[in-house]
Amino acid sequence: MTKILHNFLSMLMKKKVLVTGANGFVGSNLVRALLKNNYDVTCMVRRTSNLSSLENLPVTFKYADYHSLSSLQEACKDQEIIFHVAAKVREINEKRYFDANVEVTKNLLESIKSSNVKKFVFLSTQAAAGPADGISPKTENCTCNPVSYYGKSKLEAERVVREECSVPWVIIRPSSVYGPYDKDFLQYFKLVNKHIAPLAGFKKKYFSLVYVEDLVQMIIMAAESERADNEIFFAGDGNVYLLEDFIDAVKKAMHKKAIKLHIPIFLSYILAAFNECLKYFTKKQATINLQKVKEMRKCYWLCSIEKAKKLLNYESCFSLKEGVSETYQWYKEHQWL
Repeated sequence: MTKILHNFLSMLMKKKVLVTGANGFVGSNLVRALLKNNYDVTCMVRRTSNLSSLENLPVTFKYADYHSLSSLQEACKDQEIIFHVAAKVREINEKRYFDANVEVTKNLLESIKSSNVKKFVFLSTQAAAGPADGISPKTENCTCNPVSYYGKSKLEAERVVREECSVPWVIIRPSSVYGPYDKDFLQYFKLVNKHIAPLAGFKKKYFSLVYVEDLVQMIIMAAESERADNEIFFAGDGNVYLLEDFIDAVKKAMHKKAIKLHIPIFLSYILAAFNECLKYFTKKQATINLQKVKEMRKCYWLCSIEKAKKLLNYESCFSLKEGVSETYQWYKEHQWL
């Protein structure tokens, strides 16, 4: 009887939260972390979404139309926290980036005005801030200089959140994220498996990284902390890496040798230009496209996490070696490699 009462009270105490883009890479990892932290999770997904990443999880699904205010209002009803993770990283033109990343955010913010929502957590990106000027990591106070349509659309979405959100908000800007369910860094694992390690250009490229479990823990910490209200945070593990460092970690995790090949940037442009032509037939944007090459050319994708350390007491729990090893084991277990 005591156990039944305890479970009943626990259910009553659970915070109700909504995650947009819940079936994606970061979204599905966030959902799992929220469940571990005793949240009552609703996943907002499209009816055509692949839900394999959420299979057998004790969550509620809402099939909302992001362009329908009534649909969004119904999905947000009775929720206390909105985690807006849904975004388009690759689109076929600038307008579609802004439609997906800005207009959808506006609609979501409008839908919560008459709801019980207490906080809005927006997952942005380091691309919204743009690269650092040099080896010193960029801080949240630095001027933003996005170089791609994706980065520009997310920066505009940030402005919309700051100016139009009717409840306390938090903006998280992750650096490059890797981990289970990620398909972008998976390509490096596949290439190393074939004993190849391509590097774009001949200049050293420095960047920040964050393992997805560290990222989702920071997101939850920001959602739970009043000190995070109306603040912007970069998310990373606090280290400065070369792409070679990541590749070396992959080689060690896989116990493989791989030849490093420097690919001239002009060849990346040729491939990107070919893919830009191809998208009009496939109606999909390739991973290597002109916008991506613009980002790849920059040498200092570095961000500071000192603000998150100070206000949230955030600390990364995973070293690069540990994160890459965990990712590799997951890829193997799920037969992605």
